Amino acid sequence: MANGGPVEHGYPHLETVRAAVTALYRRLSRDTIETFSASVAPADVAFCDTDDLHLGAQRVAREIVRHFRLPDARLIVGFREMTHAANVELAAGPEYFVELNDRFRTHRADIGAALAHEVAHVYLHRLDLAFPGTAENEILTDTAAAYLGAGWLLLDAYRQDAVSSQKLGYLTPEEFGYVLAKRALLFGEDPSLWFTSPQAYTAYVKGRDRARRDGQQPPLAAAGWAGRR
Repeated sequence: MANGGPVEHGYPHLETVRAAVTALYRRLSRDTIETFSASVAPADVAFCDTDDLHLGAQRVAREIVRHFRLPDARLIVGFREMTHAANVELAAGPEYFVELNDRFRTHRADIGAALAHEVAHVYLHRLDLAFPGTAENEILTDTAAAYLGAGWLLLDAYRQDAVSSQKLGYLTPEEFGYVLAKRALLFGEDPSLWFTSPQAYTAYVKGRDRARRDGQQPPLAAAGWAGRR
């Protein structure tokens, strides 16, 4: 979680992101991915300052668990001082203990974003889908959250001004935009309508342009004579 520090931009993880999307299709199938055609609705994870902190966090967690079709999974959400945004204990289930950074006690609108990443961890854990290496596995988790309809929350949590910054997740803002645009091209949706952060919208537009360029490349352009045939 970047908090007041520099935010990485660009596409340094793009090959891993593309491999993550491929891995999702191989593990889930196109038919299963199409069951995620509806993204998490903003109203379902809305959290205002007057809501009870713990009851509200549990409610949002249940909505994201429902989105990932994990009916028997129960998240127990707590808060503590920590460096990262959140952490989940990947046990056998059905109960999973999730710790959120104390920052979210006063930044409640972003609790859904933090939980989207952690529930995606649970989902992939149950699929037994993982990449070797911690960094690659976190990129897989962010990509899965975004491609399956919950990750727009992570991009919307990106905010930056002259004196502070906040970004959740391991993808850059533009990489989140890229994955969300790939999803949007598949399902014909426009996630930018849900953004409350102007920086998130800008990153989405840049990622969308990059995603569209993918479809404009000649097929097998980098392949040799034998590969093309």
